[in-house]
This record gives sequence, C-alpha cells and structure tokens, in this order.
Amino acid sequence: MRIVSDISVTPDFTGLPPSLYHGLVHLTNNAAAVLTLVAGLGLVVSLIGLVLASFTANRELGERAKGGIAVSVFSIALLYIGVAAANYAGHLFS
Repeated sequence: MRIVSDISVTPDFTGLPPSLYHGLVHLTNNAAAVLTLVAGLGLVVSLIGLVLASFTANRELGERAKGGIAVSVFSIALLYIGVAAANYAGHLFS
C-alpha cells in the first residue's frame, strides 16, 4: 500500500475565490483515484473477455482482450509515473 500513499497532488491555487478553490482541491484529490479506477475497470473487462475467449475458443477475442490488458496496465503505470514526476517537480521548486 506504499504506492497509494506516494500519490499526492498539490497544485497552487493562490488568488482564486474560496468556493472555486475548495472545488478545485476536491477535484485534484479525486482525479488520480478516478483515473486509476477507470484503468482498473478496463483491466477487469479485459480479463472477463479473456475468460470468455478461453471458454468459446475465440482467438480474435483473446487477442483483443490481451491488448486491453496491456493498455490498462500501461495506463496505470503511466499515471503513477506522471504523478510521481509531478510530486518530484513540486518538491524540487518549493
């Protein structure tokens, strides 16, 4: 669970009205979680497709499911690398 604790997004919202500030803070806190859930859902759907391809012996569905798994895993990795780079850059200039 250390990976989850490494993700923190802290943009600078100085000079904005308070209501907009609170809305944007809430949005940035949930953005990484929502994108991770979408990628996880894609992974689940691809795994279901892979199981169905196995039961029906459908090679085309199996290949598409494997591609979906690769895309989902790559998107989660890309999201984590992006958040880690943003956190590093934020700490670098503070």
